[in-house]
Amino acid sequence: MSYLFNLVAALLSLVGLAAVALAFMLASPLKRPPPLASIHEGAMKIDAVGSPELSRFQARDGTWLAYRLYAATNGARDRIAILAHGSSAQSVEMNTIAAALAAAGVTAVAMDVRGHGASGTRGDIAYLGQLDDDLADLLGELKKANPVERFLLIGHSSGGGFALRVAGEPLGEAFDKFVLLAPYLGYRAPTNRPAEGPGLWASPDIPRIVATLALGRFGMDWPQALPAIAFANAPVAKMDVTPVYTYRLLQNYTAPEDWKGAFGKAKGRVAVIAGAEDELMDALAYQRELPPLGVPVTILPGVDHMGVVWRPEAIKAIVAALNG
Repeated sequence: MSYLFNLVAALLSLVGLAAVALAFMLASPLKRPPPLASIHEGAMKIDAVGSPELSRFQARDGTWLAYRLYAATNGARDRIAILAHGSSAQSVEMNTIAAALAAAGVTAVAMDVRGHGASGTRGDIAYLGQLDDDLADLLGELKKANPVERFLLIGHSSGGGFALRVAGEPLGEAFDKFVLLAPYLGYRAPTNRPAEGPGLWASPDIPRIVATLALGRFGMDWPQALPAIAFANAPVAKMDVTPVYTYRLLQNYTAPEDWKGAFGKAKGRVAVIAGAEDELMDALAYQRELPPLGVPVTILPGVDHMGVVWRPEAIKAIVAALNG
């Protein structure tokens, strides 16, 4: 009896220590990285002139989400390209691309992805997978006003990773083609440059993320609402950016863990475009890893991470990828 009592006491002590450890991990402060000048300077070079006013649609949870509609200048309505911006950004980031697509006869819809810009609560979503539901709701809204049979999805950086996630899901069947611009393929992907020095864009709270994963195994999802990653935004941009993501937004607005499998499920409908001078992603790694998966890769000399959404040679390559 004494042995059993001691065993129970020891187990309770271990549980208590684990609970204390998890509490300390959850309380770990989120540290913001210093501003990354190249990202801010690149964003400032995006021409926002002529960007349409925000339109809105109501998602299934009742929230009104924002987007910018660029009608094809020739009146064509047979193709619509949906554009997903990079991490921390909003729809204006995609203005140069969207305007070029409209001029080329493709209607473009640049989203303020939920948790960014004018869509929902900045930095958060309600549950994992909500962004996928939002995209499905947007498709339904667009189909009401347009006799569209061909949808296209373009994503930059984290938006590119999200586009790949969609490509590997049943929802991906709604799209003819996916164009990923310097896509973030997840923290384990060999296409990431070391997140330090000039390439430190994001600072994850590793202890908090680990604790959130651990508690999730026991059905406790409330830690997913805690901030989990901070971005290297310039202070002057604080009105326009989303500097922090919760765990659930971080996990939803990115590539799936099996990113290679997602490329395979897309069945050759994906193209990747990146800059040779990208400070966050390794262009040579894209060239090494993706063609064996049947994914064409275009590398643009002299173009960095933000340049892929505004430089003339990048815009030309994007339009060509959609039409090719």
